[in-house]
Amino acid sequence: MPTPENQKSRRRKSALIGLFLTLFILTVPLAGGQTYDYEINAYAVYFEVISPDDIKETIEIDLTSHTNLSQYVIYTDYPVDNPSAIVELGKGVETINVTVREVLDGTNAVYLNFPMLKPSQSARIKLTFETRGMISEADGKEQFTYYIKFSQPVGVFHMQLLVPKGYAILSPIIPSPDKVESSTNRLLLEWTRNNIRVGDEFYFIVGFSGEIKIEKPSPLTYLVLFLAGMLLGAGGVYGYFLYNERKREKEMEFLRGDEEKIMAILREGPVLQSELAEKLGVSKAKVSIILREMEEKGLITRVKEGRTYRIYIKE
Repeated sequence: MPTPENQKSRRRKSALIGLFLTLFILTVPLAGGQTYDYEINAYAVYFEVISPDDIKETIEIDLTSHTNLSQYVIYTDYPVDNPSAIVELGKGVETINVTVREVLDGTNAVYLNFPMLKPSQSARIKLTFETRGMISEADGKEQFTYYIKFSQPVGVFHMQLLVPKGYAILSPIIPSPDKVESSTNRLLLEWTRNNIRVGDEFYFIVGFSGEIKIEKPSPLTYLVLFLAGMLLGAGGVYGYFLYNERKREKEMEFLRGDEEKIMAILREGPVLQSELAEKLGVSKAKVSIILREMEEKGLITRVKEGRTYRIYIKE
């Protein structure tokens, strides 16, 4: 494993401004390879952009110990403010101690001290802190850059970037995300890599526009919108009444047309109300309504006959 000095020298040669983070481990060289104090089953990094100068970073490590283990160390070239961490052991969750020390100029070591893990015991460590400096301006747009190099094998590596509402993702996006999810208040980008080997390194670059400023409408704008709403509402009410009136007129015309048909039938003689429905080809309920209208006008007389009425022309 290269010393911190060698790591720093390599970073100065890099053209990217990014996060240099290595997993600190104790290794014991053996014939044919290396063994480690623990096995990293999964390693995940979550970034939430609050503003170009404020990023919330969360690191989750799922590991299985091969020896008695009570400390894990992470190196980062960026500030570590307000760190907090927990460890999940079985069904329990404990808050663990976090200590940040500057080991080289600009490089911080984050020491996570937790209850002793015994061989074959698994745990999940979650570290959260505030940082900055990962976003720089390039070609008139913001650019997020992150770099990570692994010093031991990892089963699954997951990276997530959360950009809030008000920002637009622009090129470049390197590498292409495995998942993009958009909602009303955020944009989520995710990358996943499996079977990480010793020395594997990844660069993540995402460009996005600055925050979109939305000016608050003036009182005059609210007044105009209110008046427009009133006019639309009044127009809607008038249209509704006009529609109902025209509909009623058409219904009356329809009734008058049926009235003439009924009068023509009755001139041939009285008819049962049930027979009128068949002759007119309409429902019995419709006939009942028409006859009631005609009776109110004094055109016909209805005489009860069994369960129905016999209809006569009124003389």
